[in-house]
Amino acid sequence: MMRVGVRADRDAIIRFNALAQSHDCVQIVRDCDEEPQGTTVSNRFGEVRALLVEGGPREMIRPGRLLDFNADGYLSVCRPLVGEILVFQDGKHAAARGAQLVCYDSSRPYKVIMPEPFRAVILMLPRRLLGLTAKDTEMLTANLWDGSHGLGALMCDLLVGLEQHGEYVDTGIDLLGGSVAGLAAALFMERLRSLTEEASVGRPTLMLSIQAFIRERLADPDLCPMTVAHQYNVSLRYLQKIFREYNTSPARWIRDERLARCRSELAEPRFDHLSIAAIGERSGFYGASHFSRLFRDRYGVTPREFRKQRGALSG
Repeated sequence: MMRVGVRADRDAIIRFNALAQSHDCVQIVRDCDEEPQGTTVSNRFGEVRALLVEGGPREMIRPGRLLDFNADGYLSVCRPLVGEILVFQDGKHAAARGAQLVCYDSSRPYKVIMPEPFRAVILMLPRRLLGLTAKDTEMLTANLWDGSHGLGALMCDLLVGLEQHGEYVDTGIDLLGGSVAGLAAALFMERLRSLTEEASVGRPTLMLSIQAFIRERLADPDLCPMTVAHQYNVSLRYLQKIFREYNTSPARWIRDERLARCRSELAEPRFDHLSIAAIGERSGFYGASHFSRLFRDRYGVTPREFRKQRGALSG
């Protein structure tokens, strides 16, 4: 494995951490610009920093209670060289390995896990330098980026190059930092456009899939919005956002679908042998009085009254 040479001057800040070889190490990140434990080389290119980090299994955690809301924060882009990097942020998670990129924003809570011995290059870019807002970076964090083609490949190659040759850059430090930030900004903008397009096209398809999933499980009393969110690997907030576009909420939609199925079965003579309570249970309502109250609130009559009205009309 190639070792990176270290240039001991003001542009290269060296960090050797005794914990780098310890297992099950947890680092609580207190400052937005704090370097990961296991950093062996930290090169500065203007306001941009490139870190070489390696060691055994470890975790980095930035809890909300330690956030400084007056700090601009950094967007960190990770490129694994050996091992895997898992990033958890903004209700999402992603695992990067090899020629893949993943990023996290230090201005919000996050968790980064290296579950095995690892070696990685991390590029730390001030968010201010990129012209990105916190809302922008919410779409970028904990998403896996392909580094095999396009701007992603350029960024991957750049990070590998910084690991191998960063020590030899003696001139044009500030200019190089600006160029790195420019490439990163172009990559982020391309990614944001792609995610926006995917969201506009993909949400209706996702909604149809979620609706089908819910309808198949209406009889399950444990069916709830959190169950649906886990099934589709999205945050509860994102699930609520999808349903809000249809002027409803996940919980309300589940309840209304259950009631609609009950109403359909109460309208069918072939289900007349079932009690009102049994009809409710078939759609996930356990407790006849609770079911009756919800049905009346929705349709203006109780389930028993609805069944009687149907019988009178057919007679």
